[in-house]
Parts: sequence; structure tokens; C-alpha cells
Amino acid sequence: MLNQYFGHYLLNKGILNNVQLREVLDAERSVKVKLGLLAVNAGVMTAAQVEDIHNLQRTRDQRFGDLAVAMGFLTSVQVDQLVASQQEGHLSIMQAITDKNYMTLGAVETALRDFREEYGITTSDAETEAETEIIKKLVDFSSAADKADLLYNYVGLIKRNAVRFLDDPSFTFIQNSTGKAAQPKWFVSQQIIGDITLSAGFLMEESVLLEIAARFYGEKLTRVDELALDSVGEFLNVNNGVFCSSLSDRGLMTDLQPPVVIKQDGEIDKAVNYRVNTTTSFGDFEIILSLA
Repeated sequence: MLNQYFGHYLLNKGILNNVQLREVLDAERSVKVKLGLLAVNAGVMTAAQVEDIHNLQRTRDQRFGDLAVAMGFLTSVQVDQLVASQQEGHLSIMQAITDKNYMTLGAVETALRDFREEYGITTSDAETEAETEIIKKLVDFSSAADKADLLYNYVGLIKRNAVRFLDDPSFTFIQNSTGKAAQPKWFVSQQIIGDITLSAGFLMEESVLLEIAARFYGEKLTRVDELALDSVGEFLNVNNGVFCSSLSDRGLMTDLQPPVVIKQDGEIDKAVNYRVNTTTSFGDFEIILSLA
């Protein structure tokens, strides 16, 4: 998942432009095969078993390989072999950049070294730990004090679920808004109540809402109707359900209110603690978070 961060590092440094970055991430995405498909191709799992894992990931924030081992579908050795058969993340994005002649291989290697240095990433870091440190440099929750780590975990979960359920590995966070002219948007939100009270939601344009809904539902949707609204609401609900499950592991009891989707023609009419800008392969949207 570090590929998109490296890509946006190149964008922020002015080494690649927006069009080039989109093309690189699209090209890189096409060469990275998911672990489940690799397992089926290798004959060590059935398609039904892979589907079971994917369904389980709707309730648990765990990697495919960890769940496959826990359910007895794979051994740790088999998972290691499958992971080894995937292209290393930095190699695939480097290949995509050089294939398009946007940078020389030497220039990419130098940029990758600078990126790892700037963000404190070493080859011994676990990917999730490195990802958390990068998020902390892009999103500032320091004013949340003792709840800051929960918020970092929350947005990190959204990122992972964008990959799992929306098939969008290019999802990442951006430090500045796009500066687009204000226009009517859709706001999907949900209340988490209990030991932690958090209002969480997405503020997005209609085209982004339709794409999220379509990707989560699994079929093309062309208009904002009840199905589209239900689908985007369910994506938020699944994400928040997994988040609440992780809170229970910490001894925090929470419950979810039903998600609400409304047309937002003006400013959000309630106190907002944090607005987190994100970018995806199909458009940008904001994560809106309010702590009670």
C-alpha cells in the first residue's frame, strides 16, 4: 500500500504531474495480482474459500493471508510463498514510471531513497507501521489528545477498505484541498455511540458517490437512486462496523446508528473537528469526523 504514497510524494515534489501519476498508478495496479487469485491459480485454495475470506473481511480488519491461516485454508509457509510471488510494491511502480519514460531508473531509485529517508521508512518496518507513520505526516489529529490514535486507526481502516471493497489501491490522503468551486454534494454519515462517541462521514460529489456505490454493490450504477444511496451507506456501515469491532478488542463498547445520506447544498451545519482530504482513481472526497 506504500505505492500510492510514493507516487504522491513524487507529485508533491513536482517530479510527476497529476496526469502522469494517474497513468502510473493505473499501470502499476494492472500488474499486481491479489493474494486470493494467486492462491486459486496455485491450486492451494478454492474460489469459494477465497470468497469466504473476502466476506470475513467485512467484519474483521485483518489481512487475507492471516485469515486464510486462521481458517486452516493455508499454512504460513504457503502464504509466504504467495506473497513472494507478488511483485514488490516499489518495483512495480518503478517499472511503471520507467516504462512510460517519465523518469530514468536511476532518478526513481534516488527518489525512492529520499522518500524512505524523509518518512523514516526502513526495509525492516512492517508495512502497516510504515503506513501509519506516513498518515501522521499527512493528517493532523494531535488536537484529539488521547483519542488521536483512534482517529489515525479509523482513517487507516478506510484506506484499507478502499482497497478491499472498492478495488482502489490508489486511494490516499492529501494535505491540501483541491480548491474546486463549491457545488452541491452528498453527505453520508453515521454515529458511533458508547464509550467513544464519533460522527463519521464522507462528503462527495455525485459522480464519486455513484462510483463508490457501484464498486461496493458490484454493478454499474448511473443515477442516484435508493439503491445507490443504500450502497454507499452500507460501505460506511461496514467500515464502521469493523472499526467498532476493533474498539471492542480494546475493551471499548460501542454501537452504530443507521447511516444517513443527504444532499448537502451548503456548509455542514454542525461542529466538525476534522476534515480529511482524500484522493482516489475516480475523484476526491472528504472524510468528516466529529468527536463528542
